[in-house]
Amino acid sequence: MKSSLPLYRHAIDWAAFEQEFPPPDIYANTVFTWSRDQLRDLQDRRFRDIIELAWTNRFYSERWQAAGLTPADIRSLDDIVKLPSFTTDDIKDDQTRHPPFGHISGIDVKRELLHNPIKVQTSSGTTGKPRPSLLGARDWELIGLQTARTLYIQGARPGDVLQIPATNALAQFGWVFYKAAHDYLGIMPITTGSGVVTPGAKQMQIAFDYGTTIIASFPEYLTTLARTAREELGRDVRDLGLNFLPTFLGPDTEGALRAELERLWGCPVYDNYGTNEISIAAFEGPDKDGLYLMEDLVYLEVLDTETGQPVADGETGNLVATCLSRRIPPIIRLNMRDVSRILPCGTSALGSNFRRMDHFLGRSDDMAKVRGVNIYPAACLSAVRSDDRTTGEWMCLVDRATVDGVIRDDMVVQIEIRPDASGLDGLEMALAGRLKQDLGLKVRVELVAQGALSEVTNIGKEGKARRLIDRRFAK
Repeated sequence: MKSSLPLYRHAIDWAAFEQEFPPPDIYANTVFTWSRDQLRDLQDRRFRDIIELAWTNRFYSERWQAAGLTPADIRSLDDIVKLPSFTTDDIKDDQTRHPPFGHISGIDVKRELLHNPIKVQTSSGTTGKPRPSLLGARDWELIGLQTARTLYIQGARPGDVLQIPATNALAQFGWVFYKAAHDYLGIMPITTGSGVVTPGAKQMQIAFDYGTTIIASFPEYLTTLARTAREELGRDVRDLGLNFLPTFLGPDTEGALRAELERLWGCPVYDNYGTNEISIAAFEGPDKDGLYLMEDLVYLEVLDTETGQPVADGETGNLVATCLSRRIPPIIRLNMRDVSRILPCGTSALGSNFRRMDHFLGRSDDMAKVRGVNIYPAACLSAVRSDDRTTGEWMCLVDRATVDGVIRDDMVVQIEIRPDASGLDGLEMALAGRLKQDLGLKVRVELVAQGALSEVTNIGKEGKARRLIDRRFAK
């Protein structure tokens, strides 16, 4: 007797899926080394398929028709610039008007569940209210596969033990690393959850006891774990002998953050880039020569932050993503307002012709204009970490005052200092000078004790750190 339930194993034609999207080891030796022409042909085919689907999706069809477009106008990937981009604000508006998932999902959830298992995830909520996003079985497999490819090319192999100090909740982070390890790589995942679930000392005791070889987390928490192991367990995390750390370094343009993590943990550290809507879309390899774009699954453009027009390789702008195989929901020209640039480059040391991007440099919507200068708080990283007397953590505070009828905006950068730091005379002035050089604006530096910024920055907790409080427009 055959079950009438929508069993997950029946939701996908697995042989066809593996043929279209090869496992990480095969991928690394085939698609990852293809020529630019082969990649373009694959991108173009997948783009045409996803555009055909998107014309049946009200979120896209209504926007495109309003822009005067018809299906005949979009024939290949070359035509992508004709399509209007959108932002997460448009997703939020769509979901407000058509709750809870919006027209962008493209499905009636109750009907879809009769034959296709659906999962809901959300953004982390670091920059606002978390955004829900649906995933069908095929889409869920793809984001797990994206993470598996990343880990494999960075060096993960069957027999490794991957510790994931992130809660398997609505945000994707913990889930995708678990799925990559368990379903695609022959790696044992240890889902310890966040520090709220498993305190730092216990996290590290588990790592030593269970033979952890890889830990996936954000830099701030990795720093906290290393310090906790030393202070509470009397152990050096370098003794774990980790293979590598996959993380998200952000604007570490001078390598100070990477160098600090590699010193603490005694292993290579690899950068990655991704979001809730597109999962991991770019990753470093062992060559550490830019982040390889996941070109066969995600097409990334860079648009000028002011004009919205494409910029040349090497120039910075907003990253705009199109998922070439995602169906629930389709993602076509999502302006993520994350600032970076595509690096001019050819065939890499790994034999790949994939394009590569620079570090994520900050968010264009997390920018503060102070006295006519655009300030990205993330750009403080190199200056703050240039002196080993700091903990490497900071917070930017922007205020407005009226003096003698003149309005003036000022920024204070609060920087944590290590408890064992000595000789602090002149440190404020030195850091202020370095920040002025990097930011193009004179700011005031305020030194604070280690841990003083933990609550406002989210340091030591699950998720990304917060670096800006703009108090000028607070009610």
